[in-house]
Amino acid sequence: MLITVRDTEGNILERVEPHNLIVTVAFNMVRDMLAGDVVDGEIKYLAVGDDSAVPVLADIILGNEVFRKALTSSSKPAAGQYKSVFYIAPGEAVGAIEELGWFAGAAAGAGADTGILVARILYSRVKTNLESVQCERTDSFEEA
Repeated sequence: MLITVRDTEGNILERVEPHNLIVTVAFNMVRDMLAGDVVDGEIKYLAVGDDSAVPVLADIILGNEVFRKALTSSSKPAAGQYKSVFYIAPGEAVGAIEELGWFAGAAAGAGADTGILVARILYSRVKTNLESVQCERTDSFEEA
């Protein structure tokens, strides 16, 4: 997980790699995909919230979702890897950010709390309309 904040000139203001928690419902979604019970596990949205409660495995939504952004781009950078990128423009999600969540599945839509929460992180920033935020997440599936 890499978060990069840039000013309107493209200068990097902040670059952090926060720990993210993959929640139980995400593991169950993958399990159900392998069983053929779920056919759509695509990550589609990044949600921004203003709740700073510590993420837990039982989370199924953000504490208080205030903004949602559709997937900007995705790739498969290496064997067993999937990378999702979300770009939040300067005029979007202005204000307090405390949490981020990735949502997947057929029910994931533009509305708050829709879809299956894949991961949730705490990330604290008061975003202005003079900066953008890019969130890059790489999921890796590998033999332990």
